[in-house]
Amino acid sequence: MTISKVFIDVDVQRDFCEEEGSLCLKDSPNDLFRRLTAHAVAQRIPIVGSVDSHAWDAWEFTTNEVPAPAGAVKPHFPDHCVKGTPGWLKVEGTLPPRFRFLPNVPEASTQQALDELIRGQIQAVYFEKEVYSLFVNPLAEGFVRGLVEAAGTAPEFFVYGVATDYCVRAAALGLVERGYRTALIEDAVAGITPDGVKAALDELRRAGVRIAQSSELLGAPSV
Repeated sequence: MTISKVFIDVDVQRDFCEEEGSLCLKDSPNDLFRRLTAHAVAQRIPIVGSVDSHAWDAWEFTTNEVPAPAGAVKPHFPDHCVKGTPGWLKVEGTLPPRFRFLPNVPEASTQQALDELIRGQIQAVYFEKEVYSLFVNPLAEGFVRGLVEAAGTAPEFFVYGVATDYCVRAAALGLVERGYRTALIEDAVAGITPDGVKAALDELRRAGVRIAQSSELLGAPSV
């Protein structure tokens, strides 16, 4: 199986993307997320995703006094994406028929999921994470490297999801810093603040991330 494209689905979860979500981004393009998922399944494009997975006392939350780790600033977000709650779930229509979630633990094995994704037995693998970057999950580094090695070519990674100024930014930077060809689908992201989005996009351009539109993948929308 030659892999020329990989989709990176960043945190398309109910707490971020739906009106009743605790940290809802009002401009979240949920229909476009669904179209990208359907396109990936139809075209056999692997999806490598991330999901925010918090405990009730996550240091990001304003409801507790847990300090930020060294080098980080506590953002005082409302409680969100607590694993096991409805807000943690992926937005309806953004999961392919077959997928796996990989936990945020170092001792788990990724080989079965990697083999299944390469062979097309599953369409997506999602990495649980507690902070912004996909690569904070200790399983992600080797998994992505193994996928590229098996691709038969140097695939381009297409990043979309939420939030542009936090986890999307971190995922795209993590990919390009590791030498992977990376594009951000600009109309398939949503951010928390306009200033934060602008700063993130400027930073990503400087880092070498290509800014693309969903029409490049899906074609022009029907009128």
